[in-house]
Amino acid sequence: MASRLFSLLFFNLFFFYKSCTAELITSLPGQPANVPFKQHSGYIVTDAHHGRALFYYFVEAESPSPVSLPLTLWFNGGPGCSSLGFGAFMEHGPFQPGQDGLLLKNKYSWNLASNMLYVESPIGVGFSYSNTSSDYILWNDPRTAEDNLRFIVNWLEEFPQYKDSDFFLTGESYAGHYVPQLATLLMEYNKQPNITPIKLKAIALGNPLLDLDISVLSGEYLWAHGAISDETLRLEKTVCNDSQYIRELVHDKWSQGCNDVFNRVNEEVGEDIDSGDLLLPLCTLSSSAQQFKSKGKHGEIHAKMARRAAAGDPCLADRIFSYLSNPQVQKAFHANTTHLPFPWNFCRGPLVYQEDNLDMNIIPIISNLIMEGIPILLFSGDQDTKIPLTQTRIIANNLAKELKLVPFTTYAPWYDKKQVGGWSQSFGALRDCKNVTYLSYATVRGAAHEVPFTSPSQALTLFRSFLTGSPLPRPRH
Repeated sequence: MASRLFSLLFFNLFFFYKSCTAELITSLPGQPANVPFKQHSGYIVTDAHHGRALFYYFVEAESPSPVSLPLTLWFNGGPGCSSLGFGAFMEHGPFQPGQDGLLLKNKYSWNLASNMLYVESPIGVGFSYSNTSSDYILWNDPRTAEDNLRFIVNWLEEFPQYKDSDFFLTGESYAGHYVPQLATLLMEYNKQPNITPIKLKAIALGNPLLDLDISVLSGEYLWAHGAISDETLRLEKTVCNDSQYIRELVHDKWSQGCNDVFNRVNEEVGEDIDSGDLLLPLCTLSSSAQQFKSKGKHGEIHAKMARRAAAGDPCLADRIFSYLSNPQVQKAFHANTTHLPFPWNFCRGPLVYQEDNLDMNIIPIISNLIMEGIPILLFSGDQDTKIPLTQTRIIANNLAKELKLVPFTTYAPWYDKKQVGGWSQSFGALRDCKNVTYLSYATVRGAAHEVPFTSPSQALTLFRSFLTGSPLPRPRH
């Protein structure tokens, strides 16, 4: 696979990189005046023969010298959800649509610390597309990783000033699949002769799906938060748990036992609670709830696992949808230039993803990356029931034990300004006579499945610590 990938990659680079668009955004509709950073957007061709192209939005760091700061690539999950709609506009991009339709400056934007690159991946997500209709059928994790590597290499040809930048891979939810598999290909790419290595420094994954047998088990979490009864928890433990239920959905092997248990879970939790956030209300003004759901059998899986728009400002998602559906906004973004036969959506499109990829265990890939010297941060919003903090913490502890990493810190609170931001612990090893942190785990207090959406200040503190490789702030005793 690697040899085929690199031959395709260099073929695309040599003959077609000039067709990529690295267009400057002069101004977005409703943008505040005197924005002190540049924005670019457009398409990067990943397969010229098939006519595949991924849409990106690039926000330079708010700094007198952006190129002196790191470059961070962000992925949302799904699979099949937009990093433009979620990551850039709902979570940690520079702007969010206000109630009057104008864009408001996000004072916790991650471009205060890094150059931020958002890509709508894979094809069929958001504005990304293929001219080959068969590409949309049974797309999968390996093809996504290959396309994303082509995207990075080709994007750096458009922005060569960032070829020597420290590079960070980040994402959330199903990006727990995207990012580690992409990082593995990137490490292989860096071993090729006559190329400029991409300086991958570290990986951060928020509420990540890593192992279906661990990540999605939410019974204990729901019970501890009073959302399900003692008897329902017992049924989840003895009759059918979340991972078994999802496997049945994926493989069309329904059992009456699983169906009864999770009908009971849904009845007790209630339909007005978003599984991504137990605390926040739904938007009662919502007119586009269907835009956040996937179709068909995959939609049933998403009902259990994927994101819905109801967190932070619960009506923000409606405003984002209206904004990005506006033809004038799309023109400013240099998007939809081929007049796509499908509208922009948060989590819907023509792509049919291979559902059994959900069952892939990513933990061995994470383990290999750590052994290659790539630090990993796993973080969890503590109000998320889709991928609860308890499960990601289990994975972090298992990894530390397997790799014989030593705790460098105790499990204790970390601080955002003068408030507890969450709880964290770091693990590492002695390397070249120095203690090196290879694995960190952090919870984010009050945060949902999309951590920066509901806890933006804490998320920015966490992100800055991640970029510098420094411990999260703790009180001095």
